[in-house]
Amino acid sequence: MRDTTMRLSKTAYYADFAIYALVVAALAGIAESNPEGPARLRWLEVFLGGAILWTLVEYLLHRFVLHRWRAFTTMHALHHAAPRDFIGTPTWITLGTLWLVFFLPEWRLWSFNAASGLVAGVMTGFLWYGMLHHIIHHGRPRAIALLLTRSAYRHRQHHYSGRYGNFGVTTAIWDHLFGTVIKGPVRRPITSAVTGPPDRYR
Repeated sequence: MRDTTMRLSKTAYYADFAIYALVVAALAGIAESNPEGPARLRWLEVFLGGAILWTLVEYLLHRFVLHRWRAFTTMHALHHAAPRDFIGTPTWITLGTLWLVFFLPEWRLWSFNAASGLVAGVMTGFLWYGMLHHIIHHGRPRAIALLLTRSAYRHRQHHYSGRYGNFGVTTAIWDHLFGTVIKGPVRRPITSAVTGPPDRYR
């Protein structure tokens, strides 16, 4: 896969935020229009579960796909080399993948209500991840960036410590649970952490 697949135009990069927000709002609106109170409560429960599930999915994707799967490590290295560039996966790919993985199976096994709640929760987690990741690297909006100093430092350790870890962006809980927390100072920018894990992580 060519490296250019990860380089997005400014419009395409920011479209991700708008499109996901609109889809989640639409799904929430459909759920709210349900006249049955228990169904609306169930949607909310599954939505929250989906948002929590995203944090684990994010960790696993970052650790095992972006840093180990050869088809993606080269592309992810672009981000490590130029963290402020508009690099990412096109919206139609991520949106389609989330629908295929989280919506369709849940709809088949349970109901449209549960499926829409799950995918809306996962999408909200993904949207929050995207916003957080952008703010960390670009430092804007500045007021929010100042509140994320701890998260930003933890992510800079992932980029610049030369160690393999700190894969969670939205939360550090999975790094703590799976022993991939990076401790120590941030050094000068290097990209060696992208190429693969040391033996103790294999």
